Amino acid sequence: MPANSSDMPAPDTAIQLRGKSAEKRLRLLAVVDGTELTNRIVDFIISFGEGRPVTEVVILNVQSKRADARLRGYQTFKEAEVDDRLLNEVGFPIVNSVSKKLQAAGITCLSKVAIGDPLSVISSCAAENGCDLILIGKRTRTGVGRVIPSLLRMWLESRTALQLVALAPTSVVVVK
Repeated sequence: MPANSSDMPAPDTAIQLRGKSAEKRLRLLAVVDGTELTNRIVDFIISFGEGRPVTEVVILNVQSKRADARLRGYQTFKEAEVDDRLLNEVGFPIVNSVSKKLQAAGITCLSKVAIGDPLSVISSCAAENGCDLILIGKRTRTGVGRVIPSLLRMWLESRTALQLVALAPTSVVVVK
């Protein structure tokens, strides 16, 4: 027992100190495409982030470019211009819109746009940014898709999502 009992912190103080030091930022990777899925992901993040001042979101838009696609007769000398347009005219408006909504809700954001294979870009972005959780949307089909058995339909609709679940460096949440 210490000679002076004032040398020991009160039990409540010790618990508070442990709580503050254990507080960890939760970093989410939100994969957005500008469709209704994007709105659902944003709504999920806002409701998830309520009361959690330590949530950070990396907003990612992936623009895929087919390797066999022709650039309307320009071949490859316009490739840099096409890439620039994909990034600045398609990708960044999407992530900037999401960023404004999340910042209005008090959530810290980092925006990224990349060109490439969605599966590898999402996986590498999650690893590079130390994300704890990846959020992606699940597309829903109408018409003929309703006739297909549910397991097969799920595989066809969410091929990228299922591959990401299997290969991602962290947990994946598929937002419906």
